[in-house]
Formats: sequence, structure tokens, C-alpha cells
Amino acid sequence: MSEHDEIRELLSLAAAGALDSGEEERVTRHIRSCALCSSALDDWRLIAGGLRRLPTPQPSRGVVERARAMAEVRFGEEAEHRWNRNVMIFLVAFAWVLTLLSWPVVRLVSEGLQGLLDPRFNQAWIGFATLTTLGWLGGGVAAVLLSVRQRRERRLA
Repeated sequence: MSEHDEIRELLSLAAAGALDSGEEERVTRHIRSCALCSSALDDWRLIAGGLRRLPTPQPSRGVVERARAMAEVRFGEEAEHRWNRNVMIFLVAFAWVLTLLSWPVVRLVSEGLQGLLDPRFNQAWIGFATLTTLGWLGGGVAAVLLSVRQRRERRLA
């Protein structure tokens, strides 16, 4: 694309005052030497001036209040959703840590350090951790499915 074509694409924005200083300078330099672009810019300025003189439609007070109320409800729902998500993440992480540490802690308290070093303990703990993980994953999938269902029901209501 040539410099001339690039400037022609910027003329409407120049007439509206929407160019940055570098682009504005490029357009100004170009229209000094190009009568065609200078004439086109004058036409765009007439159009922009006419548009500025048109009355700006104002929404009714009721429309503004309803939109504001809807926005407040929406922002409140989003904030509540973020809070609930963060609380659930914390609770799940806490429950995971508590669950996975409970087995070794019980073993340590009941049998002492010797119980932790027993090779059978490692196998049993791995089995326990695996079953716990599968249980948590199943619960997580169920929670996600319930959440998706609730969202659908809210959208339909």
C-alpha cells in the first residue's frame, strides 16, 4: 500500500480528531502537497462538523435506572461467584492437605517413628492416597456438573 493510500484511509479519522500526533503530522505534511487529499479532508471535515451539530439522543431516566440496577445485580453476582470460587479452592486445598497428612500423622502418633519407616506403611499410604484422590476427583466432577446445571437453570429463568 502506498503512502498516498495510507493517508487517504486516515483522512476521516483526522477530520474527527482521532489521530495521534505522529499520524496527524503525516497527514498534514501529505495534504500540503496533495490537492486531492486536501479536498477529501475538507469534505470529511464538513461531514464531521455536521455530525457534531446533530442532537445527541438521551435515554429516558427509567432506561438509565434499569440499566444501572441490572449492572449492579450483575456485578454483585460476579463478586459473589468469585468469592465462592476462592472459598471452594481454599477448602478443597485444605481438605486435600488434611486428608493426605492424616494417615502419616496417625501412624506417627500410634506407632512412633518406627511406624513411618515400615515399608508396608508406604504401600498402604500410596493406596490410601490413590483412593482419596479418586474420591476427590469424583466429588469435583459432581460439583462441576451441579454448577453447570445451576447456571443453565438461572439463564433460563
